[in-house]
Amino acid sequence: MHLYNAWLPPHVAEETKKEKESFARVVRTVNELYRPDDPDSVYATLTWIPVIKLFIDAESEVALEDVDTLVKIGLELFHVSQNNLHAQVKWGNILVKLFNKYHKKLSLKVQWRPFYDTLISTHFTRNPGPEGLRLKLRHFETITSLVQSCRRFFPPGSAFDIWSEFRSLVENPWNNSSFEGSGFVRLFLPTNLDNQDFYSCEWIKECLNLWDSIPNCQFWNCQWAGVIARTVKNCNFIDWECFLPTLFSRFLNMFEVPVANGRESYPFPLGVPKNTSFLFSNKTVTRMKAIAKSIVYLLKPHGSAQEQLETFINLLEQYYHPSNGGQWTYSLERFLLHLVTQFKKRLKHEQQNPNNSRRAELCLGRSERTKFVNVVLKLIDRGQYSKDKDLSETVAVATSILSFVEPSLVLPFVASRYYIALETMTATHQLEVAVMSIAYVGRSLLLTSISSSSINSVHLDGGNVFINLLMVSLSNALLGMDANDPPKTLATMQLIGSIFSNLASLDDNIDGLLFMRISLSQWLDEFLSRLFSLLLYLEPSSVLNEGLHSPATSGTFLVEYSSYYYCMLEIMLGRLSKSLYDQALRKISKFVKTNTLPGAIEEVGLLCSACIHSNREEAVIHLIEPLLLSVINSLEDTPVMGFKEGEISKASISIKAKPTLSPALETTINYRLKVLSIAISYGGPALLRYKDQFKEAITSSFDSPSWKVNSAGDSLLRSLLKSLTRYYPTDQYKSILSHPDAAALEDWISTKDYTNGEPVMPPKWHIPSDEEVQFANELLDLHLQSALDDLYRICQARIHSGPGDRNEHLKVTLLRIDSSLQGVLSCLPDFNPSSRNGTVEDPDHAPFLIAGATGSSVGSTEIREKATEVIHAACKYLLEEKSDDSILLILVIRIMDALGNHGRCWYDAWSGEAWNLESAAIKEPPINFIVSSNYKGKRRPRWYLIDKTYLHSMWRALKSSYNKFCARGNFYPSNHVILLIDDLLKLSLHNYGTVRR
Repeated sequence: MHLYNAWLPPHVAEETKKEKESFARVVRTVNELYRPDDPDSVYATLTWIPVIKLFIDAESEVALEDVDTLVKIGLELFHVSQNNLHAQVKWGNILVKLFNKYHKKLSLKVQWRPFYDTLISTHFTRNPGPEGLRLKLRHFETITSLVQSCRRFFPPGSAFDIWSEFRSLVENPWNNSSFEGSGFVRLFLPTNLDNQDFYSCEWIKECLNLWDSIPNCQFWNCQWAGVIARTVKNCNFIDWECFLPTLFSRFLNMFEVPVANGRESYPFPLGVPKNTSFLFSNKTVTRMKAIAKSIVYLLKPHGSAQEQLETFINLLEQYYHPSNGGQWTYSLERFLLHLVTQFKKRLKHEQQNPNNSRRAELCLGRSERTKFVNVVLKLIDRGQYSKDKDLSETVAVATSILSFVEPSLVLPFVASRYYIALETMTATHQLEVAVMSIAYVGRSLLLTSISSSSINSVHLDGGNVFINLLMVSLSNALLGMDANDPPKTLATMQLIGSIFSNLASLDDNIDGLLFMRISLSQWLDEFLSRLFSLLLYLEPSSVLNEGLHSPATSGTFLVEYSSYYYCMLEIMLGRLSKSLYDQALRKISKFVKTNTLPGAIEEVGLLCSACIHSNREEAVIHLIEPLLLSVINSLEDTPVMGFKEGEISKASISIKAKPTLSPALETTINYRLKVLSIAISYGGPALLRYKDQFKEAITSSFDSPSWKVNSAGDSLLRSLLKSLTRYYPTDQYKSILSHPDAAALEDWISTKDYTNGEPVMPPKWHIPSDEEVQFANELLDLHLQSALDDLYRICQARIHSGPGDRNEHLKVTLLRIDSSLQGVLSCLPDFNPSSRNGTVEDPDHAPFLIAGATGSSVGSTEIREKATEVIHAACKYLLEEKSDDSILLILVIRIMDALGNHGRCWYDAWSGEAWNLESAAIKEPPINFIVSSNYKGKRRPRWYLIDKTYLHSMWRALKSSYNKFCARGNFYPSNHVILLIDDLLKLSLHNYGTVRR
């Protein structure tokens, strides 16, 4: 079982065990639907392709026999659909996914000729079929991907047949067919074990002669470079020494940099037919990957490839310099990335497969690794401060990977560049890159400091230079938080998050951290002071819109995509000891209570949320309670609209002058309500003690004459319902795994290290208690059921005499319904499916397909059905009476979306808030020569894997609700869904574009 499935909420994880039989049932169904004597039966199988993809993406544990059966059926279906490009695209794509996932476990033989015949008949002959250009392009991409996945399964003799087929095409460089031939050779020629007897030094010599026949064509270069790269990697029995000068000369020729002629491209490039260049790959990234792969696998002990590489790098090095940027920078950046990545892959393969990898005399030793890192450091040194952001980030990633290979070379280099950046006053952007580099090598710095094998090289003058570097970087990180310098601020926060992700806990009194010689208590005080100053001077990055779509957040650079602000806060507060956490909580509480920052709503809300996520019992007392009481007190003496339950009669009185709030009071209430809505995201059972206060605050906010306050109440209600009903991990940032070599460091985890035994320390999940479910039901009665009744009375009886009052009441009523539905979404039971043959089946006894749940069930199906009927009546009323009020119509559309499309709403909202966590700053590669460890895959902090599990859980919940209709043919969408679709169709024809969209 995959780790993401083993770590799901316990009852969901248990249900995933049923997916093996569910997948077998799907395979049997596909097999039964396809009849070889009926070509049209292929169409019946297409509806099951999304379901098969579902099992692949869900990492379901399925029987290998079923996968093997499905692959054989899929290949047969692909080949019989010769004149049906749509079916071939669908089955081809799913076969690629199956091959990529299970290729190491499958044993089958695949013939190459049928793929070639399909390519020729579809793309290389005049075929005036009905398919458009887009479908043909997708078909070509699919079939080429499928051939690449199937090459490892080509039977013995295939390489001879393929070369014989295309050898005549590539012989004549003056004929355009040579370009097609080179593309086919690169696409089809296999290098698997069954075909390695084809390859020899004579064949390599022939290929290089053919390559040299067209010296000035990048398309030609790309095809032959790809063939050579695969051969170098997989055919280690060939002696490449005599070919190295020619190969490196060709590789250098493929870099279009201005050397002698002052141009970055060939002076007289040879053109390629458009159709050929359009179909076969000739992208820069493809060429650079082929070059990098060839170079890495040409390296061997006592070989001359290292000398050739040094000469090669010396010629390219100058173009990595910031002052020598140009169109060629992208190709140089891709080359560096693939060079280091391929080197990492080779080391991993040699470590994990000592018996089955390349011959022992070809495996790289310490000397070869040192030489390689030394030469790559030249490119890193030049490109570190590049003006191209992609190149500077790639340099940081390369530094991170190589620091685990040769820390004695890489870490002193990083340290020296960091100290130089601190002293440089004229190029402040260098500090951002230097800080980012420290963040990327944070784990290797700490592991090197504790490694006994590295102790002689890192202890100088009675101290550990790398620990000193970390202390200096943490101290200077406080100075790096500047509202006027977003890049440096974000890099600083990434650094703090990276370092603290490595430490098991943060406490002045833990012996294991005494080597850092830094007072965390003082550092924490200074950090919070700097953070508060930063928040005080933040300005929103865009002008706030006060209409219907006014954002709930301020939108500063701290909460933009890929920001580490919230991630850093979660890690730091989650790792603090009890005493340090209390110290931080007191300061944060004082700051929140004494400041109103409309320009930093989300930033302050996330700060409170991080505190609550770390210790909700303590945090709600110091943060939620004062904010909640402040809101209630502020709303007590303000004018009301009279929309509360039992006060509808007051609203029927026409008010000539609408009551208003003062701008200052409106801003304050709006700010505190929205901070509350963000802060309580992980409050759960700790919020139950404030049930009455929450009810009063939400009800009063909906009764306020201010639309801003109404919208803030909407945010609070939906956030409260989510916090009470959904499943989410708790205590995920607390470290529970200590590194075997140092208790002060956290041991990271790989998803591939998990076996079928007990999962490694699964996370704790918030499973809603009976009291939480009861409170959620009370909120639904108060703001969904009663609002539906109000809306129905408004639409039927027209109780208002003043049109302004009626509009305001309609807006607030629709807003209450929308926030209630958005808060519970799929936790409110879905519609009961209908049937076509008149037999109504119990949805609880429908065939199981895939496990998944968003949270505990609240309310009932009848509530969802009632809401649909009321909204149908409201839609009819609005289209007849208020078709020019786009705000009301948009609210109705949002409610319809929440009623019929609830799964997507929740998943999209969560994934949109997720951070960009694919950074190398929190990644330990599988090759680690610092502590002499050997892992199956890259390792990550436990909190990161829990976050990925949470996203996986949300995705499963979405798919489990949508795909139940695939499990049995008699299940169809409810009649209430059809009602919603009919209304949406009418609205899609509305005059206003904002409504149609």
